[in-house]
Amino acid sequence: MENTQGKIKCPNCENEYDSNFNYCPYCSQKNIDIDPKLKHFITEFLSANFNIDSKIFITLKSLILKPAELTREMLAGKREKYLTPVRLYLLISLIYFFVLSIDTHKNSKLIEINKPGTVTNDSTHVAISIDEVDADTLNIWERKLYNNIKLLKTSSGEQIFKQKLKNNISLGMFIFIPLTALILFLLFRRKIKYYIPNLIFAIHLQSIIFLWFTLLNLIELFFDNPILRITGLLIVIGIIFLWMKAFYETSTGKTIWKLLLFLTGWISLLIFFLGIVTLYSFWFIR
Repeated sequence: MENTQGKIKCPNCENEYDSNFNYCPYCSQKNIDIDPKLKHFITEFLSANFNIDSKIFITLKSLILKPAELTREMLAGKREKYLTPVRLYLLISLIYFFVLSIDTHKNSKLIEINKPGTVTNDSTHVAISIDEVDADTLNIWERKLYNNIKLLKTSSGEQIFKQKLKNNISLGMFIFIPLTALILFLLFRRKIKYYIPNLIFAIHLQSIIFLWFTLLNLIELFFDNPILRITGLLIVIGIIFLWMKAFYETSTGKTIWKLLLFLTGWISLLIFFLGIVTLYSFWFIR
């Protein structure tokens, strides 16, 4: 755009206006350099597809580099320059589950099939031959179970189950995160007596965890190493510790104690959550 003594000539409508304006007051075109940079194209793409702009870079910078500061800023009322917690979570979870879907190392079988017609229960070591079952003697619930197991034995049925499981986990996180926030609320209610700040903190915490696991899954596409996974989990625990200490402003010793209590409740809740989602995905596989 042409700049003459503090005035800018809009290349779109050709009217002049003050150079301090971010947008042309006549046609609303954004005041940007005619020679746009790569950053401009990226932000324009994100804005067009996700209704976000440079906020994503500011939000991610705070999320990654400054533990819990993003949550404190949001609670202090400085919301305009950041993505909302839900929008941030949706964007990161979308990327995470996409990367998870292409991670070939994660596509291990959820039910071990030892040989045609036989499903083995590892906990009891009792083999059930599906092909030998007389479907006519089964009641409606047993027939449903019988048909689902038969479908799961096929390659297409296994893929359907995995896809349903992934979709249900991603949707179920909208219930899991509020429950995580409830654990935090119960542990730190003397520090923060309201539930909503804990919920915002839980959303941001889950977002940074998903972001880290996205990076880890990308690395595992090329280097599948158990040590890498263990290191990744230890880093997640470290992230949770740093975020808790920064947000709730507790001493190191008290943070460690609260972290142990949190992980106990969180892992128990996660196992229950994954169990319910797995059973639901299996039962409604058709």
